[in-house]
Amino acid sequence: MLRSLSLLAILAGCSDGSNEVQTFAVDVQVTLPETYGQTAAANARVLLTSTERNVTDTAVADAQGVARFPRVLPGTYVIASSLALDPERAFALTGQRTALTLNALDPARTILSAPPSPFVQRLSGSRLGDLVIKEVYYPASRTPSGGTYFSDQFVEIYNNATDTVFADGLLIADAYGPAGQINPTTVPTPLQSQTGSVFVSSIWQVPGTGRQYPLAPGQSLLIAQDGIDHRNDPNGNPASPVNLANADFETFNLRPDGRDLDSPAVPNLTRIVHRGGFDWLLAVFGPGVVIFRSTNVAALDSTLVPGTTATWVTRVPNEIVIDAFEALQNGNSGAYKRVPAALDAGYVFSSGTYTSESARRRLATTIGTRRVLRDSNNSSADFEIITRPTPRSFGAP
Repeated sequence: MLRSLSLLAILAGCSDGSNEVQTFAVDVQVTLPETYGQTAAANARVLLTSTERNVTDTAVADAQGVARFPRVLPGTYVIASSLALDPERAFALTGQRTALTLNALDPARTILSAPPSPFVQRLSGSRLGDLVIKEVYYPASRTPSGGTYFSDQFVEIYNNATDTVFADGLLIADAYGPAGQINPTTVPTPLQSQTGSVFVSSIWQVPGTGRQYPLAPGQSLLIAQDGIDHRNDPNGNPASPVNLANADFETFNLRPDGRDLDSPAVPNLTRIVHRGGFDWLLAVFGPGVVIFRSTNVAALDSTLVPGTTATWVTRVPNEIVIDAFEALQNGNSGAYKRVPAALDAGYVFSSGTYTSESARRRLATTIGTRRVLRDSNNSSADFEIITRPTPRSFGAP
């Protein structure tokens, strides 16, 4: 929803009296990571988004890494910077020929007057992964009587590369923390400041010995909360939009009370750690999801959430994360981000809960018959909210 600054210029030009709207210039200084061979992030793309007006303006950093917004209205803004490095430029800066996308995010910056100096954004980032999260169906659905139903949630992982990738051993987890101001007393996760890791609640793993679950280019792995046809199964919801009886895996949480039903037709992911209810419920207000690999997942650090006495999370270092996705409650929830900007510099949001909407990754291009999906490590740019989920499909929702 990019718009030009022409409206602001018109407003600023209405200067004949006390109703004049005052605007001012804002500069953003974008810098490369400290370990890079240069400092200024020339050609970085900077987005300045008003949270009150939902208007985004764009500027490109000059040779000194400065992006200028000449006419800015007072208000609260999200400032997001990004820079895509092709293998050759990445090699010149880092010594490694691996395509990178660098990001920085300031989710809630109040600007009431001309700042005395530029806002500084230091970029960070991770490699672009072979596997990407293609779709996250998290808002869930309503029953015919208006009740809530969340057992039809799913995550779909897609091979965005040119070679076959084996999913054996792949780990998937949900980020800890609320998605927004759910209640009057809800506050962001106190772990936000530790930007070198993402802190997760539950972890599941694809089984296999290493070469049992190949994904050819353009193929996907469908992970269901419950692997049934939710539309006509007696345990399902006739108003659900999905059939997950053909999922590759489901997340079965074995419990003494047997509350989570095990679909015999769909194999189970391996439960590494489950902290939550009777099933792996993604936050209907908006989850953070990461996929990663670890040679020793049991050795990952578990830590107590500050200010709590019994809430434990697992620290997943950014370096082992392959891909990330984040959704929040609404467009004003940026202060509640749980996934570090180095992994995901943005977020999406649905129109509400139990709407049957879904978050799906956008198409970048098509090469032959293979769809290449957009991957800039920024959910705001890479994903869109669609009216109905599309498991194993890219058709109209």
